[in-house]
Amino acid sequence: MNKEIERKFAVKYLPENLNIESIVHIKQAFIYRDKLTLIRIREIKESYPADKQVYIYTLKTKGDIEYNNNYDVAKKYELENEISKELFEKLMNNKISNIIEKTRIKIPIENNLKVEIDIYYDYLEGLLTAEVEFPNEELATKFQKPAWLGEELGYKKLSNRKLAEMTKDEWQKEVTKEMIENNSIIIKQLKDNYNI
Repeated sequence: MNKEIERKFAVKYLPENLNIESIVHIKQAFIYRDKLTLIRIREIKESYPADKQVYIYTLKTKGDIEYNNNYDVAKKYELENEISKELFEKLMNNKISNIIEKTRIKIPIENNLKVEIDIYYDYLEGLLTAEVEFPNEELATKFQKPAWLGEELGYKKLSNRKLAEMTKDEWQKEVTKEMIENNSIIIKQLKDNYNI
């Protein structure tokens, strides 16, 4: 079981000379959850650098979230397995959450880290977040974000688990109007310049 250590941010603007490592389209839902565990299924369609499609079944167990004045470090454990398209479709019929659809753009940054920008669709239209996953807790706590990343977004408010339970009105109450307006500008730039 892998330990997942990550932090989530708003995006202030796109860096110049954006170096995109990959672009994937994700459709996901939860099929089980309790206080300690959740099971997520995902359809992942990679459009850049190659065209490929996979289906993933993920078991996540609750780790902990380190809350500080300046940042939250989410620590969870997860086990992933590839499944067939047929099983994915069958499991989707038993979903217990909203379906989340998003495009994920992976951008390499210093220290062999990567920023994953998620552009959300449907009832989450207008939401844009950036996650950085870390190989260890020390790197996560010492991380100095690039200038183009904005405020830290707490996992209490905007985790995919929470978003899958929210309505449009509910998630919009968790962010500022200015953030939604800024997200719209960035999303348009990404669509215009990178065919997303």
